[in-house]
Amino acid sequence: MHAMLSLDLDKKTSTEQREKFYAHIRDSGWMTLAKVTTTWFTCYRDSVTEARIIAEVKQDVAAAAKYSGVTSYDAVVNVSQSKPSSF
Repeated sequence: MHAMLSLDLDKKTSTEQREKFYAHIRDSGWMTLAKVTTTWFTCYRDSVTEARIIAEVKQDVAAAAKYSGVTSYDAVVNVSQSKPSSF
């Protein structure tokens, strides 16, 4: 299973906060899609349910926000059996 996460941090987010936020997301096992710097993906075992994956994604984003001091963001997650395609 794969999860794709797209993030928009508030325009008032400082460069330092963005860097800390993205570093925390990377440290949680997420990778960016080539040339799409605010869209991330990660892999899960096939036995993990979609609901559990979404819950874990929410936890990862909340932890990155807390770590970096980011208080406002929008996020979208999609769970699929296929790895995201970029072009």
